[in-house]
Order: sequence, then structure tokens, then C-alpha cells
Amino acid sequence: MTNSPKTYKTEIDFSTDWEIPAAEKYIFQYFHQQLRNLEANQLHIHGVKLYTVDLGVVVTAIIRHSLPKKLRLEQVVLVVKDKEGKELAKKQFDMELFGELEACTARPWNFLFDPEDLLVPYDEILNEMDFEMAFEYYEKVVKDFELLLDDNWKNGLNEDQQGYVHSLVSSLEPIKENEISVVGFHFHESDEAVNIYIIIRNAFSETLTIENLPIQLFDAAGDMVCKLGFPIGQFEIASKQARPISLSFSKEVFMKESPDFSSWKIEMIPQTL
Repeated sequence: MTNSPKTYKTEIDFSTDWEIPAAEKYIFQYFHQQLRNLEANQLHIHGVKLYTVDLGVVVTAIIRHSLPKKLRLEQVVLVVKDKEGKELAKKQFDMELFGELEACTARPWNFLFDPEDLLVPYDEILNEMDFEMAFEYYEKVVKDFELLLDDNWKNGLNEDQQGYVHSLVSSLEPIKENEISVVGFHFHESDEAVNIYIIIRNAFSETLTIENLPIQLFDAAGDMVCKLGFPIGQFEIASKQARPISLSFSKEVFMKESPDFSSWKIEMIPQTL
């Protein structure tokens, strides 16, 4: 005889950013009471109601979890399915406004799926039809990075250029926790070399010291033009910090003749970092 795993009943909690009439709160509480208990360390979403609006879909759902600590979701991908399991819509949502959930709590929320998020023709989705909701995946990401400009950069960039770099950093896509990201933002070609300004972002929880930065440079055709490891000394970058650095790619080591730099991109080679 085996012991059944311990289960947890979640407490429903309403966001202070969503004014829900008392009558609707009772409805959510009713739906929540009908849900089965969760096993330890689970994250679950339950669809409550589906509405068709302007060629899109609004789904009201309850998200709940059984973690023994607070939970803050960053980015989630949600899938809407019919009762036969056919996928109707899929979208990635930024969950910043959803807020933080206390341990073992549940919270209702509305999700808008736009026309481009639908996986079937709009007329296949019926107002208030039976449906199911699922997480495709969720992950913690870091999106707020503090830009550090050392004296060399402050002296080398005028006010407008510094403002541009600040706005660039704030507009970059979030990256996963425990990752390093590199983004090129300025390109200059001379007869001997290509010089690129790069932003490095640190999504680790601790300060990192980078001694060697391995970078691949690609041209407009997507061909690799150059692969170099740059010794950059003791380059220190704090947690959730963004720092610029200038790198020079000598044309003597180019792997492709006459690359087309009408567009370009760089990538880091993480396995050799």
C-alpha cells in the first residue's frame, strides 16, 4: 500500500489592480471551491469563461500554485483548447500587472488573445463555449537592467548619445534568469577592421567577472564572417546591470570575402565563455 501524496487547498486572492464587483467575486470563489487540490510545488491554470470579441478572444481564468513561497510570474505562454484537445489560440503574456502571489494562493485574471494569436478560423470559436486552458511553459526573466557608463564612455558620448544608449537598454527584450546577453548597437567599418559597440547584460543574481568574450559576427546573408575570443581583462558586471564595450574585428581574420554589412548581427558563444 502506498501513501497518497499530500495535497494543498489554495486560498483565493484578488488583485488590487482589478476592481471586481462583489457578485463576480462570489462566482470566482464558487469556481475556485470546485477545483481539486494541488500536489506540492504545482502551478495550474483553470479556464472559467471564454468570450469572443472583435475577431479575438478574452479568457477569464484562475491561476493557482502550491509552492511554499511567494510566486511572481514574468512571462507565460498560454494555450486555449477545445474539449477534444484541439488548440484554438496561443499567446505569450507579460505578467507584470498580475503581481505577486502569496504561498498556496490563487488569483483570477483576464487574458486577451488577438486575431493573430488564433490557431483556427475565428468562426470556429463560439462565445462562451466549453474550453480548457494550459501553460505551454513559464519562465523567470529579467527585464529591468541598470546601465553603467564608466568615465571613458561618459567622456566619449555626448548627452544625446548617452540618452540613446539608456533608451536602448530599457527597450531590449527580457532575458532568462542566469543568462548573459550581448547586443550590438553601433557599427563602423574601416579599411582594416569592423568596430562594433556592444551592450552586455547580466541576468545572474551575482556579479560576474568576464575575462574572455567569444563573439561571432554575421553579415546580411546570415553567413558567419568572423569568430573571435576577445580578452577584455577583468570586466566586472553586476547583477541586473548593462555595460557597453567596444570590440574591433580585424579583416585579416575574416572567414568570408566581401561580406555584405547592409545588416549584421552578433552572437556570443556561451560554451566557451
